Amino acid sequence: MKNLTIIGQGPAGISAALYAVRGGADVTVIAKDSGALAKADLIQNYYGFENGISAKDLIQAGIRQAKNLGVHFLNAEVCGIEYRESGFEIKTTAQTVSSGAIVIACGTSRNVPPIENIEKFEGRGVSYCAVCDGFFFRGKKVAVIGNAAYALSEYNVLKPIVGEVSILTNGLAPQFDMACNEKKIVRLEGTDAVEQVVFADGTKENFDGIFIACGSAGAFELSKKLGLEIQNNKIVTDEKRATNIPGIYAAGDCVAGLQQIAKAVYDGMVAGTEALRYLKSISS
Repeated sequence: MKNLTIIGQGPAGISAALYAVRGGADVTVIAKDSGALAKADLIQNYYGFENGISAKDLIQAGIRQAKNLGVHFLNAEVCGIEYRESGFEIKTTAQTVSSGAIVIACGTSRNVPPIENIEKFEGRGVSYCAVCDGFFFRGKKVAVIGNAAYALSEYNVLKPIVGEVSILTNGLAPQFDMACNEKKIVRLEGTDAVEQVVFADGTKENFDGIFIACGSAGAFELSKKLGLEIQNNKIVTDEKRATNIPGIYAAGDCVAGLQQIAKAVYDGMVAGTEALRYLKSISS
């Protein structure tokens, strides 16, 4: 049986891992942190803890439980996912992981910087996926907005395709050793499509396209790259937590419904069970 990769180590991701590994799958969880739940303090509305439990303790207990059952963990940031004949190839800051199926359980954040007109030009020069849209900018001048590994990954995708590509860090210090424009961005300008970036110091620079790659690639960004159906910034799934692409499932805060631990655990159970069933079907 091919392996299952789960992106995210919150309650949804760990729940999916537990059900899949107990069913016989080789499971790898990829995450660089524990997501939004890690910012919570005391959790008092989750079953079984009469005096409540700290978010940190709940998260670590789940991770230890998964490790005890043989789940592998990779502490890394996912930068992109590509299709392969044998399944999927997940590119991370540490290594590339091949997988027969994927469960996306990395929360719901959408990393859109507070730049004027950025949403106005979405689909008209502003893109969230270099793999998807780089082709449309062949021979043109584009910029990637971001300052970390995800931005550098998008830059490397675009470099052999477009005419010229720059990284704009939007006032943040770059987390890589490469020349880039560190000026704070105020707004984007253009008529029918994006044409210029206006900086806080009053200077402007012309670009044919802008690729957003701020922070880490979350569920929204990964979904755009894969062509998953998105509605209201949530991944669309059926009752089995299957997306519109065979072999890819989603669970937790990145799908519609209450953003609660109990719901995330249920989502993970369903997604992990169905992903296991899918892996068995393609291996038989």
